[in-house]
Amino acid sequence: MSKELHVTSLVVQVKPEQMSNVRQAIMKMENAELSVNDEVKLVVVLEGETQKGLLSDIETINHIEGVLSAAMVYHQSEMLEEGEK
Repeated sequence: MSKELHVTSLVVQVKPEQMSNVRQAIMKMENAELSVNDEVKLVVVLEGETQKGLLSDIETINHIEGVLSAAMVYHQSEMLEEGEK
């Protein structure tokens, strides 16, 4: 049986005074990785088995205190064969 893999990247704009809190909240998320950041922007990579799950993660990020916006800039999905991760 095959399953899906979805990978999405986001640019997240953050209030500078809240950057530390936002970074910590995102790093606690199971499917999220921080790729690049500066004083006001983060690049976040999300992976998941469903598009709905990723949309939920994006919604969670948007509701973190200090986040001004989270814009999806990339999305890829593919079917994995049994045994692939």
